[in-house]
Amino acid sequence: MKYASGIIGTGAYLPKKKLDNLTLSKLCKLNHNEIFKKTGIKFRRIAKKNETASYMGFKASIQAIKNSKIKKYDIDQVICCSFSGDYIYPALACKISQLLDLKQPGCFDVMANCTGFQTGLDIAFEKIKNSNNVKNILVVAVAMQSRYIDWRDSSSSIYFGDGASAAIVSKVKKGYGYLGSSLISNTKVYDAVRMRGGGSSFVTSDYLKLKNTQKYEISGLEVWKQVITNQPKNINLALIDAKLKLKDIDFFIFHQANYNLIKFLMHRLEIPLTKTFITANKYGNTADASIGITMHEAFKNKKIKKNDIVLISGVGAGFIFGTTILKWSY
Repeated sequence: MKYASGIIGTGAYLPKKKLDNLTLSKLCKLNHNEIFKKTGIKFRRIAKKNETASYMGFKASIQAIKNSKIKKYDIDQVICCSFSGDYIYPALACKISQLLDLKQPGCFDVMANCTGFQTGLDIAFEKIKNSNNVKNILVVAVAMQSRYIDWRDSSSSIYFGDGASAAIVSKVKKGYGYLGSSLISNTKVYDAVRMRGGGSSFVTSDYLKLKNTQKYEISGLEVWKQVITNQPKNINLALIDAKLKLKDIDFFIFHQANYNLIKFLMHRLEIPLTKTFITANKYGNTADASIGITMHEAFKNKKIKKNDIVLISGVGAGFIFGTTILKWSY
């Protein structure tokens, strides 16, 4: 095979409105210093009322298309990774395609929570590698979370922010791009992080009568346990798939759950912090979008360069653990 599948351009969009710890502390009744101590987060970006999930995804996509140097009409498929779309259905990918005015690409959504972008990339890599008809795929991840947060609840409100990211996956020279991946889950803790309202078991007419079912519900301690137990295992499985060792990885991009958790995970893996890039401190946990936002900013800041072996790893509610390894191609 002359070609492989890889990323040829990235983009990101963050709302301008910032929510700092001092302002948040007045809502959730937790001292602003304690918020920072728990999370390492200083700010979150919050969408304005007139900003929609599709608008944020559209803006990130325009940037990714521009940076990839392809024409938008050359996009064959759109994969959107989100659990906070404009509607329950149709797929958010269809709306983003409409806003971009694309030429009838295949469109669908992926829901893997905070592992969404990594999962969407994996699907795109495989499709590009194995299809003769699909040459360019737009992968978009969107987190419109602020509208589902009870800002009075310090167990959840201190972590999350809004944002979107995008990447163009295309054919790249053999030896670059996708090298291997792993996807595992631990469904025994299915209910540890959830939002029930709007689901078929908690439809609108019913869930509004029930306290907090339309808001995020989180066990922070369980999240910590799951990450430190299962993410290193998942990373190791991806390394085996790619036929690589941990020492072969030049750069690590993690889901930005919170700054402290990433620091702890890097320490556990015995990897210096200089080998990763953190955006959680200024954007909060941007769910599906966080890996893409971090990748985009790391590349812009010249932390990732051509020929680097990059490991992308996320954890999402459910619990879903995903890791992808690629060789940076531009």
